[in-house]
Amino acid sequence: MPKRGNGGVGRFSGWRAVLGACAVAALGAVAPAASAAELSIVFTSTMADIEPVEGEGGLANLATLLRTKRAEGNTLFLHGGASLTAGVLSTFDRGAHMIDLLNELQPDMMAVTKRDLGFGKDELTLRSYEARFPFVSATTIDRNTGKVMEGLEPSVLLETPVGKIGVVSAISPELTVQYIVPDIEVRPPASIAAEARALRAQGADYVVAILDNAPEAVEALRGEPAIDALLQLSATGKDVLEANTGKVFGVHVNVKGSAFVLRLDGDGKAPPALAGADIVPLAGLPPDAAMEKRVGVYLARLSELLDINIGTTATPLDTRRAAIRTSENAFASLIADAMRGHFNTDVAFINGGNIRGNRQYEAGTMLTRRDIQRELPFRDTIIAVTLPGKALREALEVSAAGVDNQKGSFLHPSNMAVVYDLKQPAGSRVVSVTVGGKPLDPNATYSVALPTYLAQGGDGYGMLKSPGASSPSSSSGSGGKLLWEIMAQHLTDRGTVSPRLDGRITER
Repeated sequence: MPKRGNGGVGRFSGWRAVLGACAVAALGAVAPAASAAELSIVFTSTMADIEPVEGEGGLANLATLLRTKRAEGNTLFLHGGASLTAGVLSTFDRGAHMIDLLNELQPDMMAVTKRDLGFGKDELTLRSYEARFPFVSATTIDRNTGKVMEGLEPSVLLETPVGKIGVVSAISPELTVQYIVPDIEVRPPASIAAEARALRAQGADYVVAILDNAPEAVEALRGEPAIDALLQLSATGKDVLEANTGKVFGVHVNVKGSAFVLRLDGDGKAPPALAGADIVPLAGLPPDAAMEKRVGVYLARLSELLDINIGTTATPLDTRRAAIRTSENAFASLIADAMRGHFNTDVAFINGGNIRGNRQYEAGTMLTRRDIQRELPFRDTIIAVTLPGKALREALEVSAAGVDNQKGSFLHPSNMAVVYDLKQPAGSRVVSVTVGGKPLDPNATYSVALPTYLAQGGDGYGMLKSPGASSPSSSSGSGGKLLWEIMAQHLTDRGTVSPRLDGRITER
């Protein structure tokens, strides 16, 4: 891979001029010894949605950080992934626009996360061919070949003036539960320790490991001598960056705009020394004009497609992560009701992970097609299937088990009322269930509208699997309608909606 930057002249003056009043959390800084060269490693992830969000930085702010660091000296840009799905434009092009924009930012690599496989294995391979940088994952294995999936590399070794920098990454094991990727096997994340040792054997002087939301592997990898910096992606919490005894541990929250900057000193002969580690809030940086223009071209295309008024909400709505993954939610209930109404079924289920807007809407807000596609970015079809009451109760137990960790598997029902006791052990948390006001009969069958993703067993819902779900047009009952289309039509038909909490999900 080509080296970035042009030496270390004036690295501090340019850096501070760009940050201005922006807060920077400097951790583990030590006085650098005299050395022949310095290297900045910039790390960030996500930013799948290119639309600006108040208080958060975006690609144009990141471009300013990269331009400044490269002007100051030698720089590597490591991208943590989680950027190819869940954005509004990705609904149309399956992440191709993000590759175009990242090619402009010139990452030295991109880690592959479970979210990047949201459109399936073949689409990710196509994106890898479009990228001018390697996709990296040592644990995403194609069952057909027994090797790392086509388009991915298990690791990279990057030449820099301070020495060879090795990078390895591991995908979350939740991939095979939360996404439909039957040809993919995920090796345990801790197994990348062996890949890190292999990088050392190839001459790596410093090794960075990127972990996709797999906290269970953190302790084992933090103690691995071959790994110098362990950077974990997390969906919740706050950014953390620790630098102790020359080792770095970071948690990068992938719903906020920030970057980590590691600074290394070295002469290319001995292993480089850590000179400091910073958390940089991207929102505090001025946007780069060229990248802002590039993003603006895509935003203009979106405006032509999506700035269409479709209905008004007379009540406030909250689609923030915790609101849709832990309890009854008015917006999610509205979606479930629209699905059931479209197919005229007994019940409907929508999983919270399908809702991605992470926003609040005031009462009286005019909702647009843009809003609906931002909230429902996956191209998931909705089908009607027939399932036994026993399976529905089992599904509700799975739903309750994910509350503590805010998993996207949390179910929102329509025409159903469920009472949970979350103090009970997993598998025993459903107290009661009614359908249409009558107790759920485990031996009866019910018609159910649900995303094809759930009907294929996604998110751990094997009990909801239905024959033909992988091919909606052949499934029993109606099928094949995109979720956002159903929701948009529901709003258009009514003009004004007033979703409220009505007690369909309660806790004892």
